[in-house]
Amino acid sequence: MLKPLKRWLIKEVDQEKIDLLAKQNAIHPIMARLLFLRGVTSDEEIALFLNSQVATFYDPFLLDGMSDAVQRIQAAITQQEKILIYGDYDADGVTSTALMYKTLKALNANLAYYIPNRFTDGYGLNSAAITKAATQGFKLILTVDTGISAVDEAELVKELGLNLIITDHHEPPETLPDAYAIINPKKTGDKYPFKALAGVGVAFKLAHALLGRPPIELLDLTTLGTIADLVPLVGENRLIVSQGLRQLAETTNLGLRLMLEQNGLIDKPITASHIGFIIAPRINASGRLENANHAVKLLITNSAAEAETTVKLLSELNQERQNLVEQITKEALELIEAQNLTNDRVLVIAKEGWNEGVIGIVAARILEKYYRPVIILSINSEENLAKGSARSIAGFDIYQALTSVKELLQSFGGHTAAAGLNIATSKIALLRVELNVLAEQWLSLEDYQPLVEVDLVCGINDLDVELLKQLERLAPFGIGNPSPKALVKEAIITEIKAIGKNNQHLKLKVSNSDKSLEAVVFKRGELLKELAPYSRVELLGELSINEWRGQQKPQLIVKDLQVPKVQVFDWRAENWSELFSVAGRESSLILFNYHQGLEALTKKSSGYKLAHYAELQQIEAFEVSELFLLHLPPDLDRLKALIKASANLARIYCIFADHQLVAATREKELFKKVYLLLKHSKQLSKKAIAERSLKDLGINSLTFHFILDVFAELGFIIVDRDQITLEQSPEKKQLADSALFRDYLERKALTHKINTIKHQELTSLLVV
Repeated sequence: MLKPLKRWLIKEVDQEKIDLLAKQNAIHPIMARLLFLRGVTSDEEIALFLNSQVATFYDPFLLDGMSDAVQRIQAAITQQEKILIYGDYDADGVTSTALMYKTLKALNANLAYYIPNRFTDGYGLNSAAITKAATQGFKLILTVDTGISAVDEAELVKELGLNLIITDHHEPPETLPDAYAIINPKKTGDKYPFKALAGVGVAFKLAHALLGRPPIELLDLTTLGTIADLVPLVGENRLIVSQGLRQLAETTNLGLRLMLEQNGLIDKPITASHIGFIIAPRINASGRLENANHAVKLLITNSAAEAETTVKLLSELNQERQNLVEQITKEALELIEAQNLTNDRVLVIAKEGWNEGVIGIVAARILEKYYRPVIILSINSEENLAKGSARSIAGFDIYQALTSVKELLQSFGGHTAAAGLNIATSKIALLRVELNVLAEQWLSLEDYQPLVEVDLVCGINDLDVELLKQLERLAPFGIGNPSPKALVKEAIITEIKAIGKNNQHLKLKVSNSDKSLEAVVFKRGELLKELAPYSRVELLGELSINEWRGQQKPQLIVKDLQVPKVQVFDWRAENWSELFSVAGRESSLILFNYHQGLEALTKKSSGYKLAHYAELQQIEAFEVSELFLLHLPPDLDRLKALIKASANLARIYCIFADHQLVAATREKELFKKVYLLLKHSKQLSKKAIAERSLKDLGINSLTFHFILDVFAELGFIIVDRDQITLEQSPEKKQLADSALFRDYLERKALTHKINTIKHQELTSLLVV
């Protein structure tokens, strides 16, 4: 038995509807199920979802404010008024800025761009930048990926005689800025059919309107920003990304192409994962550590030398960013322990001097380890202010939580799962208290176990290469369209081995009676000792095609697993006396038949329980999680019944050291030799006699102690702790008069059978 790391939520569907979708669209029922779960249910929607290359973009003028924005920008271009593109320092803002710069440059606009500095300017429009723009003669400020909350700044723009056009995708406040035009699909009353565009997606729509056609040549930038901003990859975002990924593989953007080349991605199919985990972090690193202008420069340059220099700089900044994240994460974990916060329902961790640009990543790391809402705060002692980044779990809306304690905050913003905030350092302790009170009200204990949604439950027989090729048509995967999670049941582990550097990964082969499947478990090499061959395992993961030497096979990339039944570990061939260092965990029991020789175990481990098989008649179930069978059970049926009744029993270790007892052909001879050894020994201590027996007779310790037990039962000797005394006139008896010896003879055949069957048969014998 092995429990999963996460809660598995199997999504329920109407199977009749799934079967009908599959039949009408000539697709596999599993494909129909996955589309249905993503809300793609009509024939038209399915056709567009699976053939996004033939879909068309929505009319940009459906966006409220688009007509006014286009007319004002065109007038500015005609009159050669200076236009300032005002962006943001993350990857979405950077790509939005670069896209709009390229668009307006192609239209011969008189323009410049400005990205605020995270550390000196803060987020969004700021008064100093607006005032400077006015003094430099700019007449129009065009925001991308920012500005929807800039009410006061919009007033300043008007006072200075400039016009302001806002393009944004963030949630609008109740009171909108007084701008010349605002383009945001989430505005109240906006009738645009798709609401989930990234900032760069909104900029793309403005470029579409200005150019009179979709700017396909800018889909590479649009795709980069869309993936980086973690917006749902459905609807028009799916159209952008599916077409944009193909274009990225052949991009003519000098800087972007060089970055792909430097990371080994040229002439390869580009996936959303490549962007999310390789390219976007390098673009983001610029704004996190220095100034995002470096990233904008890379995306708009026409100079190969400048592109090469900038790619190198961004890679160095990304490495520095990674080092900072590691350092701050380590410090944050130390603070959690030092301040005794491990039992807090919401973790609020603060320290002076932490880099504000990476604390969001640190918060995500801490959440991953503890799975609870996390706020990481960087304290500025000179200003008595802390800037923070929050990440949350399902069931705890962090934006709503911060709204509930807004009187403690100087400012905040965000959404359900992530937020940013500013707070006076004197109020951090109270913030921690208030948020923990909210969490106690909002969350149950179950909420603190990570939840993963299961798209489909299948067996090994359901999986083949043709199906997996169909599933590839669901890509690109991301937020809103995650890679399908498949739960493979009724699988038996037939092979297991550690792979990778330091054996940190596992490779499994699981089978049913007809077919096998390869599975890879990354970063859980420790499970090698926790998984027994021939255990029934349930694997939750992502399906893929493994190609090797021209052959294609289904493969499962395992994200979580469980063994629902007791596992049987075969230790029969091991040196059992050296194995008990693994025993003594919180709940382990060693079952035995022969008392002598057990004292050696006390030197190997502590904390385990010892019990004779005879005691099993008095219990209804095992109250332990681990069972060590040192000897064969005298009543196999009784043992199997107890195993079946034991809800918490997870592992059985079969040692069966009985095979070390005397062989039948040597029984009388060995008994006679041991008795003569006792009779002629001057020192009758068990230890001394045992040493001589091992040396002179070549018998093992277990056999020696068994013979002593038989002699004591027959009245030939008296054993008092370590001392042995021979009876001077013992009653004449045969070995067959000993119940121990008779039991041994009766059990010898069973001993031989169980010690020669295979591991798989042994598992079937004990676990029904």
